[in-house]
Amino acid sequence: MKKIINKNYSLVCFKLILLLLTLLMISGCKNNNCKKGNHDYTEWYVVNEATCIDAGLSQRDCKNCDDYQTKTIDATGHSYQSIVTNPTCKEQGYTTHTCDKCHDSYVDSYLEKLEHKLGVWKEIYPATYEYSGLERRYCETCDYFEDRDILQLDATPVVDEAINTISIPSKTLTDITLPTSSGEVTISWKTSDSDIINAQGQVGKRSAINQKVSLQATYSLGSVTKIIVYEVILLGYTNEEKLEIVMNSITFPQLVEDNLEFATSFSYGVKASYSSSNTDYLTNDGQINPQNTEIKVKLTVVLILGTDTLDKEFEITIAKYVEPERSHLIVEYMKDLSINTQTGLQINDNRITLKEGVTEATFISDEIQTTGFTSLVASWAAISSTTSTCELLVSVKVGDVWSDYITYGEWGLGLENASYDQTNSLIKLSTDEVKVLNSKTGTAIKYKVILRRTSTNYDSPALSLVSFALEIPDYSYYVKTVDLPQYVCYDVPKLYQGAVPTIGSSICSPTSTTMLLKYKGLNFTDKDSQYEHRYIAGIVRDYGNSIYGNWVYNTAAMGGYGFNAYVARMYSVDELRYYLANVGPVALTVKGTMSSSEKVYTTNGHLLVAIGYKYIDDELYIICNDPNVPNVYCEYSLTVINNTWRKVAYVIE
Repeated sequence: MKKIINKNYSLVCFKLILLLLTLLMISGCKNNNCKKGNHDYTEWYVVNEATCIDAGLSQRDCKNCDDYQTKTIDATGHSYQSIVTNPTCKEQGYTTHTCDKCHDSYVDSYLEKLEHKLGVWKEIYPATYEYSGLERRYCETCDYFEDRDILQLDATPVVDEAINTISIPSKTLTDITLPTSSGEVTISWKTSDSDIINAQGQVGKRSAINQKVSLQATYSLGSVTKIIVYEVILLGYTNEEKLEIVMNSITFPQLVEDNLEFATSFSYGVKASYSSSNTDYLTNDGQINPQNTEIKVKLTVVLILGTDTLDKEFEITIAKYVEPERSHLIVEYMKDLSINTQTGLQINDNRITLKEGVTEATFISDEIQTTGFTSLVASWAAISSTTSTCELLVSVKVGDVWSDYITYGEWGLGLENASYDQTNSLIKLSTDEVKVLNSKTGTAIKYKVILRRTSTNYDSPALSLVSFALEIPDYSYYVKTVDLPQYVCYDVPKLYQGAVPTIGSSICSPTSTTMLLKYKGLNFTDKDSQYEHRYIAGIVRDYGNSIYGNWVYNTAAMGGYGFNAYVARMYSVDELRYYLANVGPVALTVKGTMSSSEKVYTTNGHLLVAIGYKYIDDELYIICNDPNVPNVYCEYSLTVINNTWRKVAYVIE
């Protein structure tokens, strides 16, 4: 802003200065003496121009000397022009006075700024549920503007409305729709148990009972979040579903080659019955009767749960009957073998014997490939005596390695024969069983039989067979039973072991052997007129293990009398029935509780003779001569046999 100067004061100052200059001018002459007389002055000329506020100076010079005169030129004074600046809404108004000669200026007459002339409010950006909005108005005469907030929208009622519109069932059988939004509201879900219902609403594995789960919904809009928990029950299976589940679990082989096992009880308390369209080929209890061609039979399965039922018809194809390969029992009959390369041996009356003039020779078998087995019982049948003997030695292939041979010992009818436990790196002999060691399996067998006689004057031992009863894991053997008779019973002489003094409690095995030999027509009263089985006990005794129950020695004794006998392993009662119907009575090894109408007892190991079988009210009973029962004869139910029979038997052909 220009400095403001008082006009009157300035004028007074100016006049004083002018008077002073005049006096000086008058006195400006140096002297009045001029070289040529009077001074002759030039015209006045301006030395310093006068300004608006400062006096000027003029001078004239003597033409004849250096004398000169000066005089003051009065200050001219300001000549102001006034310009009025009107006020605005940003600046004050005022008047500017400017000298048009020196441009000196000053300002006065101030006027207050004008008020802004503001327009209407306009929205810059709207308020949302997350942020406040903004509106603005501008001055109509300048660029001034004002802002103000628009309040953030309240999401609470919107979220509440969304919650009210979402409906989640309290019970369900199927997947639930769990919405992830409702209008502008987002919804996220959590579950207390994803195995029941997951966070996407998908139902997990249902069960027979109701299952409860909590579904937590988080509703969110802007800064508003609300959590609602819905309790949902996943309903258990209905009876209809339970029946359907069970029915879907029932399957049958495309081609039936073995008897079917019909389950009558299932999960959820479901019961089942079965009805065959042709019981000649497939009975209602699953027994098949294969023919020379494939047979198709309709099998109706009816499931029952309470008062609800479900039935389904299956088409069963019964395979053409093929005699199954018997992997678990290998019987090599000497009459079927070639011994042309075996030195000192000959085939005589279907048996291997020593040639004339030979007192000892060894028969060596070929390798016999087998299904993988964990143990075996080897046995032989050979006519022998106190002067002619047989010795069986066995080797097993485990992996790619053959074991060393183990021996059952030299055996002759009437001798004190002895077997001893043996172990090598791959197998061991435990009484009568050869076991494969280290949880491995044998895949092949080879054997040697040494025939001996003490002199060429005595008869040669005569070997008719060698057999191997194999224990094979996860193995089954089908036996066609439809053609078997419903009743079989052999008239086998009865012997009670308990009648024999001293050794009676230990001779179940020789007593059973004696009954089988007597059934074959032998009589030993000339050896022991009181107790024939006491005599046979001495024959079969294993003097190495000091027992009467060596399975192999008992069948060796039967073989010693000229019979084809061996230890067999059977894999089902059906196989036992087949032997009883087609071969004859057999001796069974049992362990456990033997319960019959005659006696109930428990044994850790026992032998009895199965002499036949019968059905009573469609239930199978095995008819036995049990040497531990005083009356000997008794009948054991299928349940008792299944629970006690060790699947090992003495067979005499």
